Amino acid sequence: MKAKRYIAITLAVFMTVAILSSCKKDAEPAAPEKAEVVYYMVCEYENTLWDPALTMSISDASLAPMIYENLFELKLDGSIGPQLAERWEVSPDGLKYTFHLRHGVQWHKGYGEFTSADVKFTLERQSDPALGSVHADDLQVDNIASIECPDDYTVILNLKQVDVDLLNRLAEYYGVLVCKAHYDKNGHEGINTDPIGTGSFAFDSGTLMMRTEAVRNHEWWGSFTGNIDRVVSTYITDTNTMYAAFDGGELDGITLYDIDKMLEYESKGYEIGTVPMRQLLYISLNMQLEPFDDPMVRQAFFHAIDVDYYLQYLFQGTENAVGSYLPPNSKYAVRDYFSNEYNPDKAKQLLSDAGYPNGCPITMWSANDSLGQPPAIIAQDMLERAGFVLEHNNVDFGVFIGQVRGGTAPAFVYYNTTSVIGDDTIIRFTGEYYPGNNWSGIQDDEYDRHVAAGIAASTEQEKFEHFHAAQRRLMDLQVLFPVATFSAGRVSQSNISGYVIYGDDATRLHTVTKS
Repeated sequence: MKAKRYIAITLAVFMTVAILSSCKKDAEPAAPEKAEVVYYMVCEYENTLWDPALTMSISDASLAPMIYENLFELKLDGSIGPQLAERWEVSPDGLKYTFHLRHGVQWHKGYGEFTSADVKFTLERQSDPALGSVHADDLQVDNIASIECPDDYTVILNLKQVDVDLLNRLAEYYGVLVCKAHYDKNGHEGINTDPIGTGSFAFDSGTLMMRTEAVRNHEWWGSFTGNIDRVVSTYITDTNTMYAAFDGGELDGITLYDIDKMLEYESKGYEIGTVPMRQLLYISLNMQLEPFDDPMVRQAFFHAIDVDYYLQYLFQGTENAVGSYLPPNSKYAVRDYFSNEYNPDKAKQLLSDAGYPNGCPITMWSANDSLGQPPAIIAQDMLERAGFVLEHNNVDFGVFIGQVRGGTAPAFVYYNTTSVIGDDTIIRFTGEYYPGNNWSGIQDDEYDRHVAAGIAASTEQEKFEHFHAAQRRLMDLQVLFPVATFSAGRVSQSNISGYVIYGDDATRLHTVTKS
């Protein structure tokens, strides 16, 4: 009886405490949820594709570098470090690469663990003719004899011939890895509407060329040192609108290409960072279209361009002249070959000799944004002083791309971004890519031979020799006029810290803190 009585008393006390505790909890307000920390960024250039096999540059989808990852990371100095591959070995003959993958890496949105099957699928997909990858040559997928996956965390690539830059290729934006399980469920189209990666942020919603959002990936294998929970990327092509949004605190950071604006923000006390880019400003011709199918007209065009004026007045001494059409910080660049004589009188004489004594009518295209418009206006003035009669079409970037890719723009002003190894830029000007990536209509057997030999080279020295010969040949054709190097400035609001610059110039926010 006593035992039962003790049990009853104990239960009564327990229930009383529980009730009082419950009442206390009801009486106390719930702790407020932590506010989501949102980083607002802007993109001025974007395509309509998330698919890395079809995008033309790393900026085609502004959030892609935070969503997707590679086997290797490209560091700021151009060297290679581990990313999804922790370590690797290369056979003495250079034909066998063994990659050891990280364990436990998860695909976004519950698509399972990243394994060797995903690496095999990604590379084989790049070689699928039905997909029409624009990077099959960049990755040299035809050089892969076989891909072995002895287990979930080991990938063996067997090559047909030595590729001295294979690791660099796999670290570039076109070497990012895509999810096989996602493709099996949703096909090619699914990659473009709902990109699945392994990166620090996962795609949440939105439409490219409008507004896209990504959220922190809490299952990410890496380390967050910042506090950003969500990133919102808004597509803004008008620079004045972008500046107004930043000045009003609607954007947390912007990339600047306007030297005057950088100096203005610097005078206001903003932190300005320089982003070294493998990018050049070009003025280019299409040698398949009149009148630039005439070498004398091309020569006259080159004599019309004053590089020193661009360096002094457009870039205000912040950029440099270049020696070829690969940026000087690309691995195989010729740095001292191209030099040009600015001589408008000589240009007029050449035009007269070519049958244009009263001026040569040409059409020049440019994008009507802060990058394309200023150098194009300068070029227009120079060309008109040298005897060209210009029709200048300053148009929306999408229209501009359509014209140059379609082979219908006789002359144009543009910027080209190049990878560390430069293969993407070197290859694009071979004959088979016109019309398309070969915007300049270059059809030259000598150039094509050197490019092919460089791609097939078994040593870096052999590749240097052929790639240098290819660049010299292209400069001699006088089709691409490399005006200057090109860098960007990065300005952030005062409450932003921890921004890191990466070797591929991409924006990643896992290190950023917004206070």
